[in-house]
Amino acid sequence: MFAFLKSAFQAKPQFAAGARVNRLFKGSLDRIDGRVVAQTHEGVLVEWPRNGAGWEQPATLCQQG
Repeated sequence: MFAFLKSAFQAKPQFAAGARVNRLFKGSLDRIDGRVVAQTHEGVLVEWPRNGAGWEQPATLCQQG
């Protein structure tokens, strides 16, 4: 049971290509309306409407509903 809970919290969030995401920084929305281009073991490539594209850490992103 403990191993299952530990693995659930250690898993990196997965985002599908085309998903809309926001980036959180210190508990506040830092960037909004990004589109996921790709996700690799190194991070998530997100295209932002005003800041171009960039690599982000999966834990800093939240998917829009």
